[in-house]
Amino acid sequence: MYLSMKTEWIKFLAITAILVILVTLLGVYAYRANSETCQQGYLLRNESQLLREKLRDSQESFLQMEAQWHSCGNVSRDLKENLEKMTSHRDSLLSELQKLKGENQNLAEKLRNVEADLQMEREKRNQEETSSAPPGPWTYSLLMGLGLAITLLL
Repeated sequence: MYLSMKTEWIKFLAITAILVILVTLLGVYAYRANSETCQQGYLLRNESQLLREKLRDSQESFLQMEAQWHSCGNVSRDLKENLEKMTSHRDSLLSELQKLKGENQNLAEKLRNVEADLQMEREKRNQEETSSAPPGPWTYSLLMGLGLAITLLL
């Protein structure tokens, strides 16, 4: 009777300890996930993704305009009749092409800046994680697995 009660008491303490550890780990995880650095990383990643999409769109527009410009340059029939029309059209395409080139350069520069900021944030976060003593998530999962194994053995 006494041995059975002692075993039940040990099981109860083990389960309570595991629950306390799990709740503590959950709290640490939630705190880290809601940290300012983590939130800034998400914002920078989203901004970087938007800039990449804009850059891709402007590059596609640039290629379409360039293809259209080349096709306009290849038109040879009725050149005398359409010379003014073709010249004005080509000039507008060239100005649009220059505008798109400038936009491409601006977007590429913004993307480089955002990627540099994101890299700095990653390095900052890595330095903070290595300097702050709490163990990584894999340690928590090992502890949880060990606690589960102990519970199953009891």
